[in-house]
Amino acid sequence: MSVDMEAHAIVLSGDCGVDEAESFVTMLESRPDLPIDLTGTAALHTSLIQAIMLFQPVIIGAPSVDFLARWVIPSLNPRSS
Repeated sequence: MSVDMEAHAIVLSGDCGVDEAESFVTMLESRPDLPIDLTGTAALHTSLIQAIMLFQPVIIGAPSVDFLARWVIPSLNPRSS
């Protein structure tokens, strides 16, 4: 599973596909206080990007793919760190 809830954050890693969307949204709904950690993320399906847009969690870490780190994530959430 490439989406996992840990004590400090909701962690996304590797290739996060559409099959992860439902569990990701459930985690965001149940723990809106947790940031999401994208440090090990290589790919994000648009359904996950839409969930990030909707819930506006604090984003920590940068994805391993330059395009995501430079262009996609900064445009989603001004609270990224």
